[in-house]
Amino acid sequence: MAFWRRGKASPPVEARLRRRVEDCVDRRSADAALESAALADTWQALDAMLHERRKGAALPIGVLADIIVVHRLRATELACAEDAHAYVALAVWMYAANGGVVAPQLRQEVDEAIARGAETDEPTALLRALQGHASAVRAQWLKTHDPVLAETVVAVFVRLLEHTANEDSAYAMRLLDLAGVTASRSRFMPSDAASDLDDAIALAERALRHPRITGPAIRRAHKLLGPLLVTRLERDGARADFDRADKSFSALVDLAVDEQEREQCHRDLIVLHEQYAQWGR
Repeated sequence: MAFWRRGKASPPVEARLRRRVEDCVDRRSADAALESAALADTWQALDAMLHERRKGAALPIGVLADIIVVHRLRATELACAEDAHAYVALAVWMYAANGGVVAPQLRQEVDEAIARGAETDEPTALLRALQGHASAVRAQWLKTHDPVLAETVVAVFVRLLEHTANEDSAYAMRLLDLAGVTASRSRFMPSDAASDLDDAIALAERALRHPRITGPAIRRAHKLLGPLLVTRLERDGARADFDRADKSFSALVDLAVDEQEREQCHRDLIVLHEQYAQWGR
């Protein structure tokens, strides 16, 4: 594990991340990498790295190695598919940004990923690494709803959206990813609930307006948007939210993949109308 040890002084988050990795090595225990706070540290370090990279700075290989170690330990100890995907994607980014040089411990996995079709131009490799990291953070958030990750889980998907070109066919899905984690935070963090609910609705509606939105994304957007609009309708009582919720639930009836789902969507639509009538609005 000598590769993972670095001597150069680091800013606070990098130093904190290094201590986590060295604690895992010295104690032969992955506990320091399994905490939600470890993912918050990896995100802060990665975000700082992205900021410096945009300014033309060299990729800090040692910091990236520490981030990879955290995901790798989590993948091994927790059998977490998202962390496994994240550390391989981050390793491919290391390879792409470092002239094809990668840590010996990662060489086989990088070669296998490339053989499976992983792209090695740096912009694409970076995007895939960011996607993998974001998915791992989201998986931990959805499992624990740990307040430590409340800011991180939204911030990482904001950055992922920023790194996705508006004309990319995946852009609408990235909007929905951000809408989904923002909506989730609105349910578990009361202090942010009102603004997060409004933001999640706005993001889902932006996705629906995107010119390259695909059929699956349209269905996902309405499945997210309908219940969110009902929640805001209960909060504010605005007729416009009822009309928009009605439109989303009606769309889901038409977009249902089978008769069972169509019947459920139709029942949801009936319940919406019954509730609105009971509220006397």
